[in-house]
Amino acid sequence: MNEPTAYAELNPFTAIWTRPRETVRYVIEEKPTSFIVLLLVLTGFAGALSGASNGEEMFPAVGVILGALLLGPLAAVAGVAIMSGVYKLLGKLFGGVGTYSEMFRAVVTSSIPQIWLVPMWLIWLLTSPSTFYRTIEPSVAEPDTGLGMVIGLVLLLAAFFVGIWTFVIQCKGVGEAQRFSAWKGFFVIVIPALLIAFVIIFFLVFILFAVL
Repeated sequence: MNEPTAYAELNPFTAIWTRPRETVRYVIEEKPTSFIVLLLVLTGFAGALSGASNGEEMFPAVGVILGALLLGPLAAVAGVAIMSGVYKLLGKLFGGVGTYSEMFRAVVTSSIPQIWLVPMWLIWLLTSPSTFYRTIEPSVAEPDTGLGMVIGLVLLLAAFFVGIWTFVIQCKGVGEAQRFSAWKGFFVIVIPALLIAFVIIFFLVFILFAVL
């Protein structure tokens, strides 16, 4: 009888930081599909803005924002769909019992911390595009007052720590969806990443030897 009351007081956007397993279970069991769609839009938007900062300045800030809003969620859906399938199948080897739908919701919910970085990405992009992009032509770069460097440094530090905690939350989220420990969730996440890294390294070495 106490569980509905606890759920009523739970805000996924804040509770995910300190109560990740409870938050993931709450979203799995209580939140409507519209909430998952909202998370996909916001996390995709955050990921697209982050990706734009690593490239060249090809569009004005408004164009980047609109593009991130349109393409980011699509990339998020594809990424979450693939990861959820991999984590569900691999989780079975560890005794997991979660469904694909539960895993999909868990993966999306575990990405909530990234949404908190959106305001900082936008502030950085709008106030100092000359420092937002990794590569920019010196001839077209606007002079920077130093504010952009400060914002960029703060954001990169925040992104680093948020990224680490997001990984921890994801381990707990996968564990909750599969109803096993966070340590098993850790291996479910790490094993595919290691396999992909191994394949990439093997492919690069193969190309290197082929060229030589």
